[in-house]
Amino acid sequence: MSAITPIDYQGFETLSLRQLDELNAAPKGSSFRAFKRALPTLREGEHFFHLPADEHKVWIEALKVSGQIYATTVHLVLLTRSGCERLQQQTASPAS
Repeated sequence: MSAITPIDYQGFETLSLRQLDELNAAPKGSSFRAFKRALPTLREGEHFFHLPADEHKVWIEALKVSGQIYATTVHLVLLTRSGCERLQQQTASPAS
C-alpha cells in the first residue's frame, strides 16, 4: 500500500474523499456519505473546500490522472485536517 500524499490547496494540506476512503479502508462513497451527514457542522474554507468543475477542470483532471481523486469526480471536495477530524467524530458518535 502506498503512502497517501496530502493535496496542497491554499496553504492547507487536504485530503480528497478517495484518500479518506483509502486511509480508512472503507468502500467507495463512505467518506462522501459521512461528509454529507457532517455538512451542517462544517465551514467551507475552514473544514473543507468545494471546487466547482467549471473553475477547476484542469486541476481536477490532473488529480484524476494522479489517482488522488476518483475518476468519476465532477466537483472536488477537499477536507482539511480539522474537517477530517470532524468527519471521524461524526462517524464515531452514535446516531441520534
